[in-house]
Amino acid sequence: MRSWLLAIALALAAAVATAGAHEKFKIVGKVAGLKKDEIAVKAIDGATYEIDMHEDTPVTDKQHKKISQAELKVGANVVVLALGHDMFDLEAYEIQLVER
Repeated sequence: MRSWLLAIALALAAAVATAGAHEKFKIVGKVAGLKKDEIAVKAIDGATYEIDMHEDTPVTDKQHKKISQAELKVGANVVVLALGHDMFDLEAYEIQLVER
């Protein structure tokens, strides 16, 4: 009985630990659209991904030096590093302008 309860407790602990886990994504492409809290990227695979971003999401140049979000423009080449459960639920944690 005791080992059975221990097995259930361990299974629940493992389920809780993985429930909040996110996959890392790297989207390479051109900015297709910008909103206050979202960037749309037309990726090199032809798909357009809408990625959530915040005011404090860092925008960087090639050397990962922080630059202003105002530098993001439609048509700019970017690499977006994001976390999410899948390609339809992404949140950017860094946006890199490739041209700078």
